[in-house]
Amino acid sequence: MVSGRRVLSALALLALAGGLGAAPEPRPAEYEVKAAYLYNFAKFVEWPSGAGRDTFVLAILGRDPFGPLLDNVMAGKSVAGRRLTIRRLETAADVQGVDMLFVAASEATRLPEIVKQLEGVPTLTVGETDGFVGRGGMVGFRVMDEVVRFDIDLDQSSRAGLRVSSQLVRVARKIISTERAH
Repeated sequence: MVSGRRVLSALALLALAGGLGAAPEPRPAEYEVKAAYLYNFAKFVEWPSGAGRDTFVLAILGRDPFGPLLDNVMAGKSVAGRRLTIRRLETAADVQGVDMLFVAASEATRLPEIVKQLEGVPTLTVGETDGFVGRGGMVGFRVMDEVVRFDIDLDQSSRAGLRVSSQLVRVARKIISTERAH
């Protein structure tokens, strides 16, 4: 009869020697995926002319769930030849000059006010609260079975003067539209 300690030792040695196979690659964390999506949203949405600005501004409104991760992911990046910069905002009143606004979950109760503030402004709104798309937001993250997906409201983005690429629309989980993407 083999002792339990001996079996555990043998399994540990096999694992160390690679006999049980390599450990699976860790999945990217939720906010790493969301940061990558934000950058891709910026690349696959067409904004009206940048009014001569040499920067593309991504802003976080509310309690920042990204921390330094977003700064690290976006470091040195550009969008349509414009240097990407990140701002963190306390209120929706500070959104002037913002190209893309991530509305943090902490702002869920203020969403109607935020959407009203941005009516007709060419700012892509992205959020992560339930019902963000459908309550005036343009792109809403959804985590389903530990996978980050997103919904798009093409009507809202169109009203803001933004054109969403069909390449981005194809990978969306859900699309709200009375029109078609280009």
